[in-house]
This record gives sequence, C-alpha cells and structure tokens, in this order.
Amino acid sequence: MEDLPLQLFGITLLVGINAFFAASEIALVSASEVRIQALLEQGDRRARLVQRALENSTQFLATVQVGVTLAGFFASATAATELAGPLNIFLSPFVGGLAGPLSLVLVTFGVAVVTLVFGELVPKKLALHHAEAIALATAEPIYWLERVASPLVRFLSAFTNGILVLTGTPVQETQDVRVEEIKAMVDAARAGGAVGEQERRIIYRAVELPHIEVRAIMVPRVQIQYLAITTTLDETFTIVSENAHTRLPVCDGDLDNIVGVLHVKDLIRPLPQLAAHPPSLRELLRPVYYISEHYLAGDLLRDMQKNRLHLAIVQDEFGGTAGLVTLEDVLEELVGEIRDEYDAEEEREFRRVSISEGIFKLRASIGTVNNELDLVLPRDEFATLLGLFLDELQRSPIAGDRIELEGVELTVLEDGQRVRVHKMPPAETDTDTF
Repeated sequence: MEDLPLQLFGITLLVGINAFFAASEIALVSASEVRIQALLEQGDRRARLVQRALENSTQFLATVQVGVTLAGFFASATAATELAGPLNIFLSPFVGGLAGPLSLVLVTFGVAVVTLVFGELVPKKLALHHAEAIALATAEPIYWLERVASPLVRFLSAFTNGILVLTGTPVQETQDVRVEEIKAMVDAARAGGAVGEQERRIIYRAVELPHIEVRAIMVPRVQIQYLAITTTLDETFTIVSENAHTRLPVCDGDLDNIVGVLHVKDLIRPLPQLAAHPPSLRELLRPVYYISEHYLAGDLLRDMQKNRLHLAIVQDEFGGTAGLVTLEDVLEELVGEIRDEYDAEEEREFRRVSISEGIFKLRASIGTVNNELDLVLPRDEFATLLGLFLDELQRSPIAGDRIELEGVELTVLEDGQRVRVHKMPPAETDTDTF
C-alpha cells in the first residue's frame, strides 16, 4: 500500500503518453497546410518537421500506433498487477471468493475508461481546436521517437507485408479517394461554414468533370454553324458579322468533311493586304482537332491547355461529325453558364414556372436542374439535359421530344433549345377500406 501513490503516478504517466501520441496524430493531419507553408517560408524548423511527418505519413502513423499500443498495454498491465491486489483485500469482506476476479475486472475497466477519456477523446478534441500549435509543439519529439522506433517499425512493416503477400493482397499503398468521399468532405465543410454554396457547386463539378463524356456537353451536329469551303471572302465577312462565334468549322460538302477551322482573327488580321492580294478561304484555315464522342471532358481540358485549343470536332463511332465542343463548353461544366455581351438577356439557363416546373436551356447542367427543382436526376454518365436526351434517344433531340425519368417529365420546346422540366406528382395508389 505504501507504493500506491507511485503506482498511480506511473499509470497517470502512461495515460499522459497515450494522450501525447493521440493529440500529435490528430494535430499533424489536421494542421492547415497554408499556415504550415507560411511558417516554412519563414524558416521555422518545427514547420519543416511537420511537413516531413506529413510527407512520410506511413512512418509517422506507425510510430504513433506503436506508442499508443505500448502505453495502453503497460497502463493496463500495471493496474492489473499493482492495483488489483489492494482492491481485492478491500472487497474480500463483502464478496468473499469473488473479490479476486471482481477486483481485476473493476481495475481493468477503470483504467480503460480513464485511458479512453483522458488518453484519447480529450486530447483529440483539443488537437482539433489547436491543430497548428500542438502539431508544432509535438513535431520534434515525434521526429526523435520515429528515429528510435525505426527498427521496430520496419520489422512490423515487413511482418505485415509478409502477411499481405500470403493472403494475395497488394502491398503497395493506394491513396485513391472516391468522388463520393470528396463530396462528403465538401458537404461537411459547407455545413461548418468553411465553404460557400457557389464553391461547393464548383468543387462538385470539378470532381465530376473527369468522368463526363464530351457527347454530354457538345453542341450537337444539327446546331453547328459552319462555312462552306466555296464561300467567298465577302460572304464570309457577312456571315461572321452576323453571329457571335470567333471560330467556325469550314466544310467541303457537308459536316462529315470538315477541312479546317476559321478563326475570325485570321480573317481580320490581313485586312490591309486583302484588296491587293485576297487569299482564298482555305489559306486562312487552321487544322481540325478530332475527338471521339466518348472522350472524357477532363482529358479534353488538359489537351486544350497543352495544345492551345479552343474548339474540337466530336466524331461518332462511324467517323461522322456528331458535334463540336469548345473550351467555353468545358469551363461551363465547372462554373456554370458563362454569358457575354453577345448572349441575349432573355436566354437564361433557368426560368421557374411553378414549384415543380421550370424551363431550362437544353445545355443546362443536370446539377442546376436538380438544385432548382429539388430533383435527383442521374448525372453519372452525362452532365447536361442534352446529354440526358442523347443517352435516352440515341440521337440529337428535336422539338417535341419527350422522356420520363425518375418521376420527371422532360419535353423539348418548339425552338429546340429549351426543355420544360416537370416534376410529376406521385402516383395515387388505391387502398381498400375495411
């Protein structure tokens, strides 16, 4: 009994060590990278150690896990061997022969509760609220503990990898994050006020973009404005001045034989020389960039950035022209509709008719439709209403086309550019009255 204070101190110390590791783990993974980077640029050594721990997270997390496990084990073992005896003596007059097992259970349970509350929950809560401060304070001790524990961690890692090999599980680490997980994190940030609604929508669209096929966002063949290769320069000037496009495909015959793309700047730049040496339309053309209708929008965006492209022609499986897609089309999937001074004021992406009905542009994003009318239209394979119609009809939509999906009726209006979206009331079911 004389050693009881020392034993309690030892257990308290072990719980404190457990708390240290638990707090350092949460603090390091929760610390703001922006703030740590700012301190790093100021030459802060502790910030450099934090960055090192994050870059070598496997070693760091393994060291923390070893520390937590050993601290918890020794705390429980010390309590079981040193505190169970005195408690056994105290309980013997009351429960007789049950005093031994009961004292062991009570001591183990008590240490487990204390370790859970003061060694895990409380330090982790504190670390979340003071992530940077605790991360900087614990970075150096963790660094030295990593070096000391390195042989043990390597042995355990090799042993673990051996078991994985025996079970046929790949040893290499994977850090793939699913779209749903990213959205869940964004939703949590939105609920906490760290991310606004507009930012949430952009992030949603950004993680969905790599999975969207260009056929879902392209301008369909029937809506393409183009020039014939036989068009004279005077006729070309007239056509260009009457529309707002800066690039037009030029065809020899029909849209299945596009010979180049005319950039308005290439037409205007040599104006002083046109009178003396008028070039042919073919001389002003730029090469055509072709892609499959199943090409992914994310890949197209990278191609456009790399090759300084603004327009691509989309081909179907037979090599015919299915449509065209511009850089603006891709960017609108990220930020929503981009309107300039040439877009008519009345051409809005959405106009509400009632609480359950709205009129949308054919190329409005399905995300916008879902948000405005509180719908759950699928958006896994297509991003716009146009893509939805293409998928359902297997052709470009025309005026009067109508589809029903997920309890929603979608009808292409007479102009062929807008869609009436109507959320149908749930079907009434007949019930028998007894």
